[in-house]
Amino acid sequence: MRRWLVFLIATMAAFGGVLAPPAAAANIPIGRLGEPLRVQFEGLVADVSVNNIVPTPPPPGFGYPPRAPRYQVFRADVTITPVQLPTPYAMAITFQFRGVTPTGDAYEPRNSDAPDALQFGMANAQVGQTFSGGVWWDCYRDLVSNVVLLDKLTGIRLAQWNVA
Repeated sequence: MRRWLVFLIATMAAFGGVLAPPAAAANIPIGRLGEPLRVQFEGLVADVSVNNIVPTPPPPGFGYPPRAPRYQVFRADVTITPVQLPTPYAMAITFQFRGVTPTGDAYEPRNSDAPDALQFGMANAQVGQTFSGGVWWDCYRDLVSNVVLLDKLTGIRLAQWNVA
């Protein structure tokens, strides 16, 4: 019985190495704060830059107050120049800027009623017209070390900016 078990495990290991596809890293643009990166995803092309990340008071319409233990809200200033858009609202339904910490926490962006919120510019984007706006996170644990641009529906990483 022991030989049969060893044979079975060795066979599975051999076929696992042959049949498993090789691991590949995502091919996304990565830069530092302030660098514009070209983002291309399913017909949507834009030059995007995350300019800075600063502590800020909660904007209007932020919802519940910042959580313990840090009780801080951080804002990222983002600038986008659309190059190609399938529809004017394509970025609003696709782009999500997530703040990621060195320990692996990922802060979801919070909507706000601030007049300079990025969500409003993305909803009415026009090709060639640059716009800027803010993205806010409730940073309740560690500070943000990376900003990752994701597709909202699939979670596919589209770009990344490193803070340091």
